[in-house]
Amino acid sequence: MDRVERLTREDYFAAALGLLADGGVGALTIANLCDRLAVTKGSFYYHFAGIRTFHDAFLEHWETGRAYQLSEQVAAVSDPHERIELLKRLGVAVHHEAESAIRGWARTNPRVAAAQQRVDAARQHELATAFVAAGIQEEAAGVLARIGLTILVGTQQMEERVDRGRLAALFDEYQRWLEASAQLARPV
Repeated sequence: MDRVERLTREDYFAAALGLLADGGVGALTIANLCDRLAVTKGSFYYHFAGIRTFHDAFLEHWETGRAYQLSEQVAAVSDPHERIELLKRLGVAVHHEAESAIRGWARTNPRVAAAQQRVDAARQHELATAFVAAGIQEEAAGVLARIGLTILVGTQQMEERVDRGRLAALFDEYQRWLEASAQLARPV
């Protein structure tokens, strides 16, 4: 079996994340994808009709991976405080450099912007839902979820390479701030 038959669309999507992280949207070319995967352009065209088709498939894959898998993972945790801990861990684990590049791409491409907005809305919704389940009023939970998302997005924009330890510390401080203000009272 040769390399072309073993590659999957997901291999190309993973390579795309790496290229975005390393060089931004300008690096997301057929030639760079093939170089990264050590394959010919014929392999690319076996999976995709062209770069636009690839971009659309990549965005759908990325969005599904972020929004729908997040929803499934969070739904599997019933305790609201454990949900918040899970959301913090997931927020730290994101491929931040690739997401930062996707955010840059979104500023010039409406399709990318729409996908990014849906991913952010899903994240904010999951966080707000966890806050409501933990006893925070719905309106306040929405605002607090927006603040949590802003910590994530702001960190991605401020740091070329996100320091995951520092981001985790920011999320921990954010949680302490919520708990100290009695917005997120832990059960005794």
